[in-house]
Amino acid sequence: MRRFVAVVALALAASSASASQLDFTPSLVGSGASQLNNSTHDNMLFSSSGPIRHRRPRDRWRDPYDYGYRTQPQYFAMLGAGSFDPSNQPGHGIYVNGGVGSVLAEQIDLGVQVSWYHRATGGDQFVREGNLPDGTHFRQVVQTQSINTDLVPVMGTLRVRIPVSAQLQPYVGGGVGWEWLSISGTDSSGVDFQNDYDGFGAQVFGGVNLNVGPTTGLYGEAVWNASTPKAQFFDPTIGQNVREEVDFDGLAFHGGLRLML
Repeated sequence: MRRFVAVVALALAASSASASQLDFTPSLVGSGASQLNNSTHDNMLFSSSGPIRHRRPRDRWRDPYDYGYRTQPQYFAMLGAGSFDPSNQPGHGIYVNGGVGSVLAEQIDLGVQVSWYHRATGGDQFVREGNLPDGTHFRQVVQTQSINTDLVPVMGTLRVRIPVSAQLQPYVGGGVGWEWLSISGTDSSGVDFQNDYDGFGAQVFGGVNLNVGPTTGLYGEAVWNASTPKAQFFDPTIGQNVREEVDFDGLAFHGGLRLML
């Protein structure tokens, strides 16, 4: 009996010692976990201490040609009006201009442009030149009771912009294409006439874009048009077939609206 009591007492003592040891161990584990958590937190801070990238703020007055904002090709359209004065023809008339195109680079525009020159007047002259079948060159000034003149140049154009600022952009450029000319009216003897011509044309121009909004601008442009449309037909005034040409070199001014699409 005494032995049994002694064994029980020894078992209780061992159990108490073991429990005491277990009570101490969690504190060590807790300390290690705390150190581990602190170390992990420091590592996270270290790994996130790289350069901070900021998004560029969008400005509603930004340059519409700023490629930092572009995610796809950008296009433009323009529409304007002004005046055209052919150097070797009397008088001047209205000049309407329209075009569309693509922005190929930060400073280069490539497009297609259609213009229309119109003049209608009464009692004016019309100057034409041509070659007779025998090679004789002639120049004729036709007096009319009324005359309507329409010139339609269709051009492929290239503009190079000079980015002075986000709002102001001077530019220079040129174009090549084809021009169609129609002249109709009534001559001095009361006979109606209509002649149609066409031929190669070229233009050089310079102007300025003024951006007034993110996608809206105004433009003004001076254009030198160089063309001599030609035609071959029977001329009843001289009774022969002629190859005729009309000089439509001259200076035009026009301005209007330009939109970025």
